[in-house]
Amino acid sequence: MSSRRASGGGRKPRGEFRGKSAVLTTRITQETRDALESAAAASKRSLSQEIESRLRESLTPDDPRARHIRAIGELTKLAAEEIERLTGAGWLTDQFTADAVRHAVDHILSHFAPQPKRERIVPARIEQMAAAMPGEAGEVYRRPASLGLMEALRLIALIESAPQLDSKGKLNAPLPNEWSDPFNPDRPFRRWQLFHDLGLDKDRRK
Repeated sequence: MSSRRASGGGRKPRGEFRGKSAVLTTRITQETRDALESAAAASKRSLSQEIESRLRESLTPDDPRARHIRAIGELTKLAAEEIERLTGAGWLTDQFTADAVRHAVDHILSHFAPQPKRERIVPARIEQMAAAMPGEAGEVYRRPASLGLMEALRLIALIESAPQLDSKGKLNAPLPNEWSDPFNPDRPFRRWQLFHDLGLDKDRRK
């Protein structure tokens, strides 16, 4: 006599989603499958859970507070694409193209940002953080140029120290908490993807 599995029995899902009963069958490229498996391994999810997470994220309504972030990202993309089309070169490999993209983004930000005033007002949150710091350390936060530089250096360090793929094509273990992923601490895959897209994995193999 065959035994019937008890309700709730079987393998527990490696992820946060429960009650997955609906079935979706589709074909994808092997490259996409490999990327999803690497992402699932990095986040310690099953492949099914990883796909569910990414689909939900793509279907989540936009937060109105984040529209301006999406807008500058799209404008940067459009400017870079058009300049690369005009120059016939990529900004990562051609100095002229890189300079043109940088100036375009700078002008876009300058145009749509609030116009300069005689007295720049430090945001209250920044002022609170700066006031709690010893000596001159707080002044780094009070100056837009130094605050921007500090954030740029932080992101550069995080991307350049991204976990790498092992011999099986899986991401190595995440970095310690002090180097946690700003995009998602439990998913270093996106940081590695930026590392890969910037061509840094090729530089490391030289």
